[in-house]
Amino acid sequence: MKKFGKKHIIIFSCVALAVLCVAAFSFKTGNSAISNAIGTVISPVQKATSYVASSTGNFFKNITSAGKNARKNKKLESEIASLNDQIRMLEGYKSENDRLRALIDLKETRTDFETVGANVIGRKIDEFNSIITLDKGKKDGVGVNDVVLVPEGLVGVVFEVNYNFCKVKTIFDTKTSVSAVCLRSGDMGIVEPTGLSDSNGKCNMNYIDRSAKTVVGDVIDTSGTGGIFPRGIRIGKITEIKEDSRHLTLTAVIETDIDIYKLDTVLIGKCVE
Repeated sequence: MKKFGKKHIIIFSCVALAVLCVAAFSFKTGNSAISNAIGTVISPVQKATSYVASSTGNFFKNITSAGKNARKNKKLESEIASLNDQIRMLEGYKSENDRLRALIDLKETRTDFETVGANVIGRKIDEFNSIITLDKGKKDGVGVNDVVLVPEGLVGVVFEVNYNFCKVKTIFDTKTSVSAVCLRSGDMGIVEPTGLSDSNGKCNMNYIDRSAKTVVGDVIDTSGTGGIFPRGIRIGKITEIKEDSRHLTLTAVIETDIDIYKLDTVLIGKCVE
């Protein structure tokens, strides 16, 4: 096969130039036959050129449209995030409102108490201690041995009072014990901490008589004996019953609804004489 050299390029260029000249002359003089022939040759080129131009235009148009959509999506995402923040805030307000309403209901129900609301401002939780600090003190009428409670039940007892704050030993503290009674059977016992340092919401009800009718699922309240805790404050529910190590009495594991780490607002109650 012969190589396509400079000579061939020159010949091809001359022919192409001649065709273009004839085409120009034909269009100028109205020679329809030649115009049609040239048009037939040129038409595919024009279509291809038109398609390329159209595709290029659509390409840039799509890029512009994609940019606008991206900006719209980003704006929508920002608005959605803002709405989610508002929803969480409203849910927080609702939760706080429900909590305060429950405390008000408790205050109105326990007419045997003079109560004052307080906020938890400190915690000391370790192997031996389960103590919370409240923002009410002597100036608010708070005294030693005042009872601390929430709608879920008994929290503990005030053991130290300062002018504008007080400290409370919770029912999970190793130095706390509460006389308790099973509401259904009337069986008595002493509620004491399990000895776990994480205050996991459980206590033991010790010294239950072996003949007791108490069963798993029974509700345990304060009994009112012992001189500190009045009768009828919920402590929790029995989840397990077992014999003590000497097989003389029964011990019930009590699960409370108190979470010391999440506790924020409480009532401090003083029994009405």
